[in-house]
Amino acid sequence: MEDKLFKAIVVDKSENMQEVQQELRNITLSDLSEGNVIVKIAYSSLNYKDVLAFQNNAGVIRKYPMVPGVDFGGTVIETGDSRFLIGDKVLCTGYNVGVSHTGGLSEYARVPAEWLIKLGQDVSLKYIMSLGTAGLTAALSVHEIIAEGAKIDSKVLVTGITGGVGGIVIALLKKLKMKNISVFVRNKEQQDSYRKEFQHVYLQEELATKKLIAQQKFDYVIDCVGGTVLEAVLPWVSYKGVVTACGNIAGNKLETNILPFILRGVRLIGIDSVNITLEEKKEIWQRLLTDWNIAETFSVNVFPLTEVEYVVDNWIKARNRGRIIISMPDTKIVEKQVGRVHVY
Repeated sequence: MEDKLFKAIVVDKSENMQEVQQELRNITLSDLSEGNVIVKIAYSSLNYKDVLAFQNNAGVIRKYPMVPGVDFGGTVIETGDSRFLIGDKVLCTGYNVGVSHTGGLSEYARVPAEWLIKLGQDVSLKYIMSLGTAGLTAALSVHEIIAEGAKIDSKVLVTGITGGVGGIVIALLKKLKMKNISVFVRNKEQQDSYRKEFQHVYLQEELATKKLIAQQKFDYVIDCVGGTVLEAVLPWVSYKGVVTACGNIAGNKLETNILPFILRGVRLIGIDSVNITLEEKKEIWQRLLTDWNIAETFSVNVFPLTEVEYVVDNWIKARNRGRIIISMPDTKIVEKQVGRVHVY
């Protein structure tokens, strides 16, 4: 299929290298990065990092032109590696896919075999991509607080719950029957809408304090936004509490003080979903397909590849709520989901 034309979103920079431009183009395999496995993509999820790829001076794309999309799920159609057979369902996240290696917003991808996770034939690719990189990040965050001792009655605060990662974190915590979930929201309207669902719903001004260390409110915090929000919650974390950090939509800087760490022993743990080992990824995905399966418990919107520009524009204007996945031109929107699920 070397000369076969197929559709992909391509981002490029203008001649003066100032403006990022995007276009739905017909490309061929020669336009894809190198690899020994070719995948026919069914779905790619749209993440905050993907949206940044369309922005000027965002620093996400390492070289142009580039096919963005930091993850994808699909079916192997050509393979130069004995670990994969034609027809295998596979998943790919991380490894600079969509950043410096052509990514998932395309009908086809070509990647090294070492980047792929083989899925059972009964796995729903739609469910896998409704989670995508955001789901992996959320599950890593939840996995971390459990490893650090979180119990069903622990006081847990989650920030950024209207975004993809935060929404999946909430779904996972509910699946695990956590009883004392509190959330941090942006405005009064959100506060009112979530009051009945959570133990406490905090606005940033409610946690604003001039104290370097404040009342102990939270045993565990899963922070999905960073910046000023993370700054606001740190003084309220309990003795030996744990905070995980996985996002930066509220800013890259962190201006805080040392007292929560040296007087309360608070631990701040970074969450990375890009460079963790393949074995770690397999472990988390196996959980998300079995005892942590949260299919149909959170909002998912499916858009065709032709509407990526529209989706990105609206994400920027209105801020994303829930999960968005992109389907390729000949992918069926509805897949039957069955019970036996495995990763290999």
